[in-house]
Amino acid sequence: MEALIQKITEMVKPVYTFSAFYSHTIWPHALRVSGYAKDLAAKIKANQFIAEAGGLLHDFGAAMYGQNDHHITGVKEAVPVLLKCGCPLKFIGPIITTIYSHRGSQKIAFRTQEARCVAAADAQDHFTDLEELWEVQKRDLGIMEEWIHQALSKKLERDWEKISPEIKILLDGTFEKAKRELLRIAHMNGTPVGNK
Repeated sequence: MEALIQKITEMVKPVYTFSAFYSHTIWPHALRVSGYAKDLAAKIKANQFIAEAGGLLHDFGAAMYGQNDHHITGVKEAVPVLLKCGCPLKFIGPIITTIYSHRGSQKIAFRTQEARCVAAADAQDHFTDLEELWEVQKRDLGIMEEWIHQALSKKLERDWEKISPEIKILLDGTFEKAKRELLRIAHMNGTPVGNK
């Protein structure tokens, strides 16, 4: 399956790298999420290939069309990639499921353990790379600095809520650390932070 992951990686890298949306950050994010998802899948005895491929493709729609409905556009665009790479049909549905349900802002139920892993891996990367997220909010999304703290606080909350209980145990302390880091970044940027 490593050869198939390599084929998928080679096909999607140019789309991520030359994206008109988030071009500075989206490819490294996809790679990290893929690795985190594979690690989480190993820990909860889920299919590592499905989780890893789902991690690579989870933001494919965002790379192509922007963040709006990227869980839907990602599904549409990932299927041809998987078919072209020779992915066995039995894996395509579960991979697509991981893409469709990964977003913390959507209330889409998980249908597989691998989908839980990809959503948690996406959140884990958000928790551990907040400076990059801050810059994305400012540079790529055009959000005013005074609103970034509030927007990211809500994002982190949604991400944490989306993570299933068995995986939250594996990420113990990560959410609290992320909230403290977000406050530090806000203060460093001179952003006023209310008592929330």
